[in-house]
Amino acid sequence: MSAQPTAAGTVSTAVVRSLVSAARKNGTQRVIGLRAVPDPDAERRFGDSGEPVHVLPCVSSLAIRDALRNRPVGEWLVILTDRPEEDLGAGILGHFAHQRLQTPGAWEALKERFGADRIDRALSTLKQRLPVAQGLLRITPDDGWPVAPDAVLTIDHAFGSVAERQLALTRGPVDALSVMDWTTRSDAADRMADLREFGGNELADAVLQWLTGRAGQAGTPLLRLLLSGQAAEAVPIGIALNVLTDTAGRTAHDQQLTQLALARLEHLWTGSVEAVTLPMLAALGKVARSVVEAQLDDPARWQEGHTALQAADRMLVKIQAASLGSGSQLLPGGLTASLHRLAESLRSYPTSGIDVVEEAWSRVEAHRLAYPLRGSARDPRVEPFRAAVRLARWLSRDNVLPDSFAAAVQLQARDHAWVDAAYNDAVGGVSDQLLGEGLGTIARLTEQRRHGHDRAFARLLAASVASDEGQTTGRLDGAGDQAWHLERLLPSVVLPLARTKNTLLLVLDGMSAATATELTSTVLHGNEGWSEAIPAAAERRGSAVAVLPTLTNLSRASLLSGELTSGGQSRELSGFAAMSNAGGIARSVLFHKAPLDSSRPGLALQDDISVSIADPQMQLVACVLNTIDDALDKSDPAGTTWTPDTIRHLRPLLSAAMAAGRTVVMTSDHGHIVERRRGELRAFGETSSARSRTPESPAGDDEVLVQGRRVLTEGGSAVLAVDETLRYGPIKAGYHGGASPAEVVVPVVVLVPGDDVPDGWKLAPSQEPLWWSVAASGAAARPGAGLTKTAKDNTPSLLDILDSPDPVPTAAGTGAAVVSSGMFKAQKAIAGRLAVADGQVATLLDALVVAPGTRLVKETAAVVLQVAPTRMDGAVAQLQKLLNVEGYGVLRVDGSMLVLDARLLREQFGVTDRG
Repeated sequence: MSAQPTAAGTVSTAVVRSLVSAARKNGTQRVIGLRAVPDPDAERRFGDSGEPVHVLPCVSSLAIRDALRNRPVGEWLVILTDRPEEDLGAGILGHFAHQRLQTPGAWEALKERFGADRIDRALSTLKQRLPVAQGLLRITPDDGWPVAPDAVLTIDHAFGSVAERQLALTRGPVDALSVMDWTTRSDAADRMADLREFGGNELADAVLQWLTGRAGQAGTPLLRLLLSGQAAEAVPIGIALNVLTDTAGRTAHDQQLTQLALARLEHLWTGSVEAVTLPMLAALGKVARSVVEAQLDDPARWQEGHTALQAADRMLVKIQAASLGSGSQLLPGGLTASLHRLAESLRSYPTSGIDVVEEAWSRVEAHRLAYPLRGSARDPRVEPFRAAVRLARWLSRDNVLPDSFAAAVQLQARDHAWVDAAYNDAVGGVSDQLLGEGLGTIARLTEQRRHGHDRAFARLLAASVASDEGQTTGRLDGAGDQAWHLERLLPSVVLPLARTKNTLLLVLDGMSAATATELTSTVLHGNEGWSEAIPAAAERRGSAVAVLPTLTNLSRASLLSGELTSGGQSRELSGFAAMSNAGGIARSVLFHKAPLDSSRPGLALQDDISVSIADPQMQLVACVLNTIDDALDKSDPAGTTWTPDTIRHLRPLLSAAMAAGRTVVMTSDHGHIVERRRGELRAFGETSSARSRTPESPAGDDEVLVQGRRVLTEGGSAVLAVDETLRYGPIKAGYHGGASPAEVVVPVVVLVPGDDVPDGWKLAPSQEPLWWSVAASGAAARPGAGLTKTAKDNTPSLLDILDSPDPVPTAAGTGAAVVSSGMFKAQKAIAGRLAVADGQVATLLDALVVAPGTRLVKETAAVVLQVAPTRMDGAVAQLQKLLNVEGYGVLRVDGSMLVLDARLLREQFGVTDRG
């Protein structure tokens, strides 16, 4: 800030500067005579625009003559004298600018400073007009004030210039939002203090009155806060007021609580010139809320908004009104209250029912702090509860055990892998005991159901191994998606891909199907151009069945050799080379951990690996990545978020493959289970791993005896642990070797650059199950949704419809009514050839109708439609052709969201609400 302190005497330095500036423009005289008290203390020297200025009090004409005679060349001389012009005579006056004595005036000087000819009435009639003018002169910036428009100095221009230059108020219209936003600046208080120090209290108060006068009804209480030095508390106080003044739907008790809380804040308005009314406080609250919501929408300012909300929460506690904030969709306390309501619905589940859970979850999701733009600021409680809600949806479905091993493998791959992933997130827990009880209930219910499925899986596994199912074809022959024997994955899948398109095989040791769901999702959403592909006849990604026991030296050696075998890296290298040659691959190479880890400083990959991936003659490159398997010994596999960055070497390998245009196959040798400190150590004389043993002792209820060609132990038989709580060895972070589906079922993920799909393959639809993202029923829907099964009819629920292989609209659904209407048929005729079927349209409409705000994220909509995410834009364009009759926006895109106008949909297609 540039400011000059008031000089001793009757003429300030600011006034002198303005007179010198005017004289410089209007003539060549460099002497100015001023009528003033010639106080000796008023003498001073300073520079102005690079020229020296000497202010000199003179008590007589003789003193003036002496000053004129001794004035250095080039110096401005400003003479202060109380002698009348008659005493001075023409000889002296002739040296002065304008040939006369001037009467210094702050307002005249101010006009010159602003380049104005006149001053408007609002400014010139201020009660403290002279101190205000003097203050404006004192704080004149070094580069001057902005020139007044039309040469008229208005109060808006003068005080607006102060607000911008001295207070750093954002340039633009001054209104309630801009003033309230200014109070959030970290230097607002210091700038206000500087204005008072250098410009004076009169100017500071006048500027604040002007600012808040432009804030509408919020201005009066806001002025009181600013005058009392509480600028930094203005937004938190406003947020608290927003809660207190939003009284809609409150009980009589809460109304009384509100009145008491407002009374406890009355001291804030003491001294206000104008009485502060409830509408004024409500206006202040709305402005504060708008400011905070804008901050929450800006990642750079998110923390400011959150800090203000926390302060508002503390204020409500202080005035004994915390309970009134429990319904807030903005305050942190409101999020906590919503989570507690959700936890209560989960704690009493399934008695509470999925509808109650979904309704409570919809309030959590609607809270402004549930999904902040800054991922690092995410509330750690939200993700475990989102996982718990997903599990509740899964639990709400019929519990049907598979009738074949192929079906059991497919169930693990397409559904239970996601259950495992959600379970890991839910049991991560929260610090609040009451919240944790809700998570614990869902976790126990999930464990009970999975316990039954795991034992059924183990029985089917034992029967499949004993009958040597799939020996001829190398895969399980159940209907649906393909499941290969792991030892046949290389010759049946990888080598045929490599013969048609250069391929990178990544063996992520220990990667379970659950881990693959998380990892693949981060790869596909990483904006690096990867898409997932599946066989043309399949609908879901494939899987493989590990060799038994599910140990690295058995399963990985068999995978890389293309036959049942055992051994370490030397066996894998020789087996891989032999199988590649036999499979028609002229050039192939396999890299293990040691060469992957030996890259030169500054390079992410070792030279040989980078060269091999980039080499167009190298048809197949395989790499073994050990990060996940190592985590079972050394870290926390369940608590790790598996991404290309948390798995060593994966990110640079994928980048190199993308640059080379390679197809990537990500698979594993076996999965794993996680140690949750609730397990049982059972000692046996001879064990092959923490989860497998010899069959000398009979298998218990939580174990299974497996015998057959694919059991690679002496005698071809072993007893494997089934329940994840059972182990035979020392405690670790996780284990493998057993017969649980998490250990046995191996994911097979095929990635392609963009839409470069190999022959015989197609782009995969979104792989997540519907319960992962779509509400299990219409409980949280807006009025008019009636899609779920009730006791009065046998209408399938939304999940029943979506889980069927070929969704068929039912008579009770809004979507079914739309696609069976005459208008829809007419739209199909106009649209011509379409790639979306009527069932897909109906299913999506049903999902949109029950979604909060009738909005779905496009990724979720892709799951509902069962189309590849990369094809979603084309699908949406076709849907709009069908639904947007005559261009009306029944279905529109809002950023990443699909939005349905349900009222317009029913109007356009003649559909009535279904109850």
